[in-house]
Amino acid sequence: MKALTGVLLIAGCLCLRAQAGESAWGTDLTNALQQAHEKQRPVLMQFTAPWCPYCRMMEGKVFTNAAVEEALDQFERVAVNIDRNAELAASHGVRGIPAFVILDADGQEVNKTSGFMEAEPFDKWLLEGVTNLTISTARKQEFEQRSKEVNAALGSTDPAVREKGVALALDFCDQKEKFYRAFGEEKLKALARDEPELLLEGLRHPGLMGRIRAANLLRGRLGGEFNIDPWEKYDAREKAVREWKTRLAAKPEKEK
Repeated sequence: MKALTGVLLIAGCLCLRAQAGESAWGTDLTNALQQAHEKQRPVLMQFTAPWCPYCRMMEGKVFTNAAVEEALDQFERVAVNIDRNAELAASHGVRGIPAFVILDADGQEVNKTSGFMEAEPFDKWLLEGVTNLTISTARKQEFEQRSKEVNAALGSTDPAVREKGVALALDFCDQKEKFYRAFGEEKLKALARDEPELLLEGLRHPGLMGRIRAANLLRGRLGGEFNIDPWEKYDAREKAVREWKTRLAAKPEKEK
């Protein structure tokens, strides 16, 4: 009888622990992001599925490790069923499970990994993610300062300063953070729409990808007659840019 009572007590403890562990992982990403924003905490997304044996191994063997449990407490956690959220998985480049993605308090991706990991390397990966969050915060502060510089440059009356603003916006598009890229693309699209003659400066950019981006936007704005090849050597591009600037300056304002 005592032995049976002991077994029942152990089973009860395990059941309570499992329920506590399960409750720590929500399933509503929107709610997790809201809580993260309010508390200024990161989000840990676990991409999983009922049929995934390695996901069960992570839950039963790794998440119950004392060091990992302590590390997990730093995060708002959400378990994402990959079968029901294929588009979300694709947006984060997730192809296999289990997969884990760390987001900052604003929902920006900071770190990710996939595949089963033992407790020690998983704990180290979580620590690395928290470290990257600190770097991400610093990068956002840097972004705020640099984005002000871009706005100021593009709003200047000095042509040389405005040209520098175009180059800076193009550089933003090559940064790894989404907030940099989104800001740069927004500025370039506005230039293509309102000031294509200024966006022509993008064809002088030293980076090929920057020139291609500017050329594509100008072609979309000016049509098929726009024929500057971003792959051309500098002298050829310089000549074409000067010709197009003269051409646009000669057009009536309503035709630009």
